[in-house]
Amino acid sequence: MPVADDAFYMIDHRLLAIVMVAVLLAACEIGYRLGLRRVNVPDSQRTLISGIGGAMFGLLGLLLGFALSMAISRWDARRDVIIQEANAIGTLSLRAVLLEKPLRGQLQEAMRAYTEARVVLGGSRDQPDVLGKALRDSEDLHVVIWSVVERVNQPNTSNAILTSQINSANQVIDLHELRLSSLQNHLPSTLFYMLVSLGAVSVAFIAWGFGAASSHRGRAPPVLLAILIASVLLLIMDVNRPQRGIIEVGVAPLERTAEIIVELGK
Repeated sequence: MPVADDAFYMIDHRLLAIVMVAVLLAACEIGYRLGLRRVNVPDSQRTLISGIGGAMFGLLGLLLGFALSMAISRWDARRDVIIQEANAIGTLSLRAVLLEKPLRGQLQEAMRAYTEARVVLGGSRDQPDVLGKALRDSEDLHVVIWSVVERVNQPNTSNAILTSQINSANQVIDLHELRLSSLQNHLPSTLFYMLVSLGAVSVAFIAWGFGAASSHRGRAPPVLLAILIASVLLLIMDVNRPQRGIIEVGVAPLERTAEIIVELGK
């Protein structure tokens, strides 16, 4: 991910909400005040400006719809990866029962620690040290898991058991990179800058129309429109920031898998 995008997604979502609402409300106020100065403008010019604002608002609605769809698809992909990872970890942990001691206990213990690290990895990006440690622990446990699987290759071990262990361990390790990639698969920050800018200009044009139409109509309609646009933008941002916002992907499948592994180890 580009450095600019990474910096954008590290910004607190509450600060982004305040800035976004402030920008849209400021655009609304500026447009309305400019419109008040042109109360006596000809109807043809007022209609033209209002039409331009309506066209821009239609374009904004289309882009917001596409952006929300793209954000939701990424959210679904992140959730699916966690489910796949939980299934892969659970499968390898169950197949560990087929091994002889002490390999069985060593693999089960490694999988228990690995699952705990994967749960921590789904935490908030407000704790980079915790996430960094969970990432390092996961990569160290890959070596431990694979070393145990290598020692399964004994003359008394059937090919079916050996193959199942190798395939399951490979799947667990491969899903590591897939999950990291899904966490970094955000919509580009440039898209949000463009949406906020287009929203501000659209609101300003519509607010100008209200101001030029009559000074007694008030600014309530364009203000409500600005708040609505800000709400949709914040929803898109929140869905697109799985470890920074309110809407979380969650790691419930991994937590359930951790409980199953504990039961298997008893």
